[in-house]
Order: sequence, then C-alpha cells, then structure tokens
Amino acid sequence: VTGVGIIVTLEDNIEKSIVASDLRTLINELKLAGAEAISINGKRIVNSTSINCAGNVIQINGEKVGSPFVINAIGDKDLLYGELTKNGGTLYKLKKYGVLTSIKKVDSIEIDKEI
Repeated sequence: VTGVGIIVTLEDNIEKSIVASDLRTLINELKLAGAEAISINGKRIVNSTSINCAGNVIQINGEKVGSPFVINAIGDKDLLYGELTKNGGTLYKLKKYGVLTSIKKVDSIEIDKEI
C-alpha cells in the first residue's frame, strides 16, 4: 500500500518508557482520523494485531519490538497530523511526560501487505 500520510517517531528516555497501551491508543487515534494503513517498525497493524507488554518489552503479534517506534500511517496527512498534534491527545501527553516525539507529513509512504 502506498500513499500520502505521516511518520511518527517515539523514543523512550530515562524518565518515561513507552508502553503497549500508549501505542494502542495512538493507533486508535490514527484510525479515528481516517488512516487507511498503519505500521509500527515495519509491522503492518490490522484489526487482529496484538500489541502487548512482556516485562519491559513490547510485542506486536508475539514479536519483540523496541524504541524508537516508527509509526507510518497512510491517509489524509493534514487530518492525521491534526489529530495527533491536538492539545490533550496521546502524542501531546507522551511529549509532556518526556517521551521524545517527532511527527512529519510525507508525500509517499509504503506499507507492506499483512503477512
């Protein structure tokens, strides 16, 4: 799948680590904003994808993934960007608590098909 969208990068710091619920909430915000396809660290996210904590490690469908988390989302880049940068949103809260965050609009993203 290829299209316009956004790339979000989240990185742990010594004060705050990203947990599975942070990623799930961010994914839900992207879906509500109309994201057509989403991936985290190259892993396609679909409705049946499990995102869980296993100790201090996050697992996506049982595979360990670690910080930094690069989230690609295909969809209307202005709507997606606006949803994630609004005051009180998940990205706002993560940044407030010390997670290193970046977000950028891009004209071309490619997300692999679900395997």
